Amino acid sequence: MRTVLMTATMIAAAAGLTACTEEQAYCVDLAGYAASAVNVDPQKPADYAKILQDAKKVQETAPAEVKDDWGVVVAFAEKAQKAGSDRVELARLSQQTAGVTTAYKAIATHAKDSCKVDVPMVE
Repeated sequence: MRTVLMTATMIAAAAGLTACTEEQAYCVDLAGYAASAVNVDPQKPADYAKILQDAKKVQETAPAEVKDDWGVVVAFAEKAQKAGSDRVELARLSQQTAGVTTAYKAIATHAKDSCKVDVPMVE
C-alpha cells in the first residue's frame, strides 16, 4: 500500500511540473516499476513478461549512475524469460546471479537515496 501511495504521489507531482527533468522522469518510471514488482510471481510467465517490460522502460530513463546496472538486470531477465522452464538453462543462469544481485542492490540503494522509492527484491 505504501508503494502505491508513493507512486501516486510521485506521478501527481511529476504531472504538475511544466518541465520534467530526466531524474524526475526516472523516478516516476522507477515508482511504477516498484509498484508493479510488488505483485510479481516469477513462476508466472505473464507476470515475468510484464516486469521485464517495465524494467526496460526504467532502463531507458535511468541516470548514468545506474544505467549499466539496469542493463545487467534486463539482460539477465531476458535470458531467464527465454529459458522458460528449461531446467538446464535455468540452472546455468542461477550460477550467474551474483552480478545481477550486485547490480540490483546498487539500483535499490540509488532508488532509495535519489528517488525515495523502495524497490522490492524480485527473487
